Amino acid sequence: MKKLVKEDKNGAYLGMTPEFLNKFVLKESNPNFEVGDSRDGNNRFVAVKNPRLPDDNDLNIGRYGINFHRAKPDFETAKAYNNELKILRISQQELTSLAFAAATKEEYNIKSAVWDKFYTYVWGETPQNLWITPHSGNINRKPDNIFPFPKLELDAYVAGAAARCAYNDTNPALKRTMMSIHSHNWYSAVVDLGGFGINADTKLETIAARIEEKYTEKVQPAAEACRQDFAARIMPWLEIIQNRRGTLNPKKITEEDGIARSVVFYATTGLRLYNKELTRFTLKEFQDAINSLKGTSVRVASCQHLFSGQKISQQLELASQIRRGWLDAALQVECMKFYLKKTPELMTDIILDIKHELLKEK
Repeated sequence: MKKLVKEDKNGAYLGMTPEFLNKFVLKESNPNFEVGDSRDGNNRFVAVKNPRLPDDNDLNIGRYGINFHRAKPDFETAKAYNNELKILRISQQELTSLAFAAATKEEYNIKSAVWDKFYTYVWGETPQNLWITPHSGNINRKPDNIFPFPKLELDAYVAGAAARCAYNDTNPALKRTMMSIHSHNWYSAVVDLGGFGINADTKLETIAARIEEKYTEKVQPAAEACRQDFAARIMPWLEIIQNRRGTLNPKKITEEDGIARSVVFYATTGLRLYNKELTRFTLKEFQDAINSLKGTSVRVASCQHLFSGQKISQQLELASQIRRGWLDAALQVECMKFYLKKTPELMTDIILDIKHELLKEK
């Protein structure tokens, strides 16, 4: 398999390889993101290099904590957010709503300009297949009470998947389409389709069903290793939450503990796909539920089971961008990190088929 991008040991994007640049032209390279266009103009690859966490900055090299998959705040909101970061009060609502924090007007203007420039490579009238990884940058934040495992906030190995898709997609671009590629930490379907609130549920369900039928047998050889990997990552995380919060019930974890609550919520939501409904929310119940998955077939595709992307779509005004003619279609594809790392070629095939089904390409 050709090495098209450089990734570190955690799966963070570092840059394009000469092999990739044989077929692509580097359009933009800065400390926060890179853009490459295929020489035939059909495909664009946009990979983020900066961390998604707002207080994970390296101001000396111009690498900022910017979440490009969130709304750009005004200055007063960014400043208030920065003040909260000083006392480590990051709520889940803020992490899912704001692109960055800023201590000064100067810092705000710099980060705002970077956010704006990123989207100059997304919106446009030219038909093009856009392969975008908004959260592929390394996380440098040290472990703390809020993020005991900060590296898990990285969408690992997504840049490699997106680059392979861009490199291998030979269909002419008839529309301007954004495929936003992410990875997640949960035991759910291998890929979860998020419609951004602009795709009909029935269409996504049809795509998921076709992908499920085509790839079920191909994903099963790695299913048990994936289950073991999930258990090894989630149980220490849950144990920390239990010890610090005194509960694993997401309804009993307060708003201020939004990160811990989201961990429990997504862990239980993923297990629910396999009819594992937790009621007591104890460490033993989680462990028993994960153990009971041994020998169970892993699902290939789900439709908006974990992340629909609808709130993000509203923040980015995707529906308005489509009406203005700056985008024709968009889909969020959330992938199991384990499969991205262990079966990269298979994941490339799956994601490309999802995109082709979305556009009804034959």
